[in-house]
Amino acid sequence: MRIRVAGIVFGLTAQVLVGQTAAHTFSEVSAQVTAQVSTHASADVPADISGHIPLGIVSDWTHRHVLYADSKDDFIMARIQRDPRWLQNWYLRHPETWWPGRHRGPFDRGRRDWSVPLEATPAAGFGPLYEFTFGIAPEAGYGSLNATDQGGGEFLATAGALTVTAGSDIGTYPLYPGGPGVTLSPFGSFDYDDVLYPSTDPPLDMDGLLFTGPGLEINIWGNSPGNFSFYDSSGGGSYGTQLTENGTFTLSAAPGGGQTSPAKFTFDVNSAPSCTSDFVVIGIPANPASGGQANIVGFNNLYSTQGASLPPPFCGTSGPTVRFAYASGSGQVPAPLVISRDGTKIAYIENLPSGSSYFHALTIGTTSNEGTSATAAVVPGSGGSNAVDQRVLLSPDGGTTTQSSTNAVFVVYTSADADDVAYATTYNTAGSGSGYLYKISNVFNGGAPAIVWSTAIGAVPSTPVFDSGSSKVFFTDSAGNIDYVVDNGASPSSIFSVSVAAGTTSENPVIVDSSNQMVYATFNSNGTNALVVQVPTSLASPISVAVGTATNVYGGPYEPDFNNAWYTGSGTPVMYVAGTGTGTLPTLYSIGFNGSGVLNSSADATTAALATGTADSSPVTDFYNAALSKDYLFVGVTGNCLATLEGGTAGCVVSLDITGGFPTVTASSTALAAPGGPSGIIVDNDSTLAGTSSIYYATKTGANLVKATQAGLN
Repeated sequence: MRIRVAGIVFGLTAQVLVGQTAAHTFSEVSAQVTAQVSTHASADVPADISGHIPLGIVSDWTHRHVLYADSKDDFIMARIQRDPRWLQNWYLRHPETWWPGRHRGPFDRGRRDWSVPLEATPAAGFGPLYEFTFGIAPEAGYGSLNATDQGGGEFLATAGALTVTAGSDIGTYPLYPGGPGVTLSPFGSFDYDDVLYPSTDPPLDMDGLLFTGPGLEINIWGNSPGNFSFYDSSGGGSYGTQLTENGTFTLSAAPGGGQTSPAKFTFDVNSAPSCTSDFVVIGIPANPASGGQANIVGFNNLYSTQGASLPPPFCGTSGPTVRFAYASGSGQVPAPLVISRDGTKIAYIENLPSGSSYFHALTIGTTSNEGTSATAAVVPGSGGSNAVDQRVLLSPDGGTTTQSSTNAVFVVYTSADADDVAYATTYNTAGSGSGYLYKISNVFNGGAPAIVWSTAIGAVPSTPVFDSGSSKVFFTDSAGNIDYVVDNGASPSSIFSVSVAAGTTSENPVIVDSSNQMVYATFNSNGTNALVVQVPTSLASPISVAVGTATNVYGGPYEPDFNNAWYTGSGTPVMYVAGTGTGTLPTLYSIGFNGSGVLNSSADATTAALATGTADSSPVTDFYNAALSKDYLFVGVTGNCLATLEGGTAGCVVSLDITGGFPTVTASSTALAAPGGPSGIIVDNDSTLAGTSSIYYATKTGANLVKATQAGLN
């Protein structure tokens, strides 16, 4: 079959990839693109009647965690170009080569194109996720809680469940929402506020949490360190169990820290944007119900606005359209999803309140019965849906070992999706914590997913990241280690670790520079500081850089990103990260490199607070606009935004120009209100077609998916 690639590479004519030697000509790049398009398309995507084969581009969390900096070394370029992810990443960094009509004029101030709700009220939101165990003899059990940041180390539990495994009330009971002010329970038996204090002992106040069931209320609260109360009531003033004991209530932040992000699929880089085929999908940390709340929702007609817009949007709709809304399984989907390269399938992990978890490979349905809204979901494959939802229990022994997972799955794209595999991690927070790493087959080929192997981990692991250059799966853990497992075949080698933040710390996924074989990790505490760490893929000789004081309030700093010079090898490379500042004050840091690509041992002297008081940050996202020759950085905070906002909302997203170096962050910085702060931020492109140049994120409070113009970009 002939493949027409002229449109794919029209923007590359007479160019070479920046940072490569002159030997890397347009013809060679064109040949590489042609070969990869041919291999992928023949397996996945039908040609249209003219013989054109679409090339889909995926923008999801994985493309933020395996990076391919350009190199002047021919051997390195040949190696990284064998990885199908290289082509995806290259196009994501070079939209000027494929998005038609890219911008060449002045830009507007930022605005929202649209904002759509993802949950019914009261919403669980995208805030931190907590798990707890308790023992107030003879009562014992566990549970999970969604929460929103109230500032000052205080979090409001908005949804969740309590499971009692011993005592008089064995069973599972949902959280009854209320607070943060003291609230009277429905029976009038208890005062409660559903407020958590994860950095203190006890983590509950005297009002505590309220859970309800048919004819029953359960109130758990903290009296003093090591002393807790468990009461139940079957009606006003009618008490059964009344316990105040020296016991335990252990609250643990789930891995991932609630830092999810949307995922975007662009159907074809060789055509104009598609209103029907391009879509954004996000998982929702809410328990699903057929005909009710979804835990997976996707939207098309993205390039639209809500209300009047000049010029009119590219898609002639008022806001986006729900393409699918699924109630997949019975648990939450709190972490980012991965999209197949042809855009027909998604992979993710479902986490159940019972403490078990499933890996899913879902083929998106194509009927008109795929769910109508985020609160009117369909079970995949039922009610006229032709979606196919296949899952496998994440348990090393087939089910007797309970393993939670609020982590994302990492899919290894291969030359043909028929042999794609994935990696996933699970954990159990009991004791000092432990977990497992799994390799899963039959991800996007339509077969039943199956666990190829699993290996035990002696601490709670982060989301895994696979690097094809070293054949290693990297992750961090709750003991302050960076770890890897070598996957050279049917069984893994032993786990190798380097301790960089000894003691209990957050579990954030690493970033791998596959070109230069470097790993970057972040930790919220080594006992003194929050850290960014650079280490070779061998884990030899790590370099740790302090980016604020240690904190046990938040899990950040989260994902760093790099300026355009780092990617191209032309100019001065710099890493940016939203560090902890004083421990509760999100602060922007930059860190330089020496001439050998080694991270400097200390952050640059210039820093900038992103908030005026206690808050958490989002990951930072870099985007280089080739048409304007501008390098932009996006970051958000959960509260006390330094920039002045319309409506006075405390959480925000900020756009910063880093073209000339470290940006100035002031009250006049361009910002958009984001209640509760944003999730991870993904970038669309730099096209001037109306409504097509955007960022996407979810608000942590209110659970809205937002598309906004790139303030300072278009």
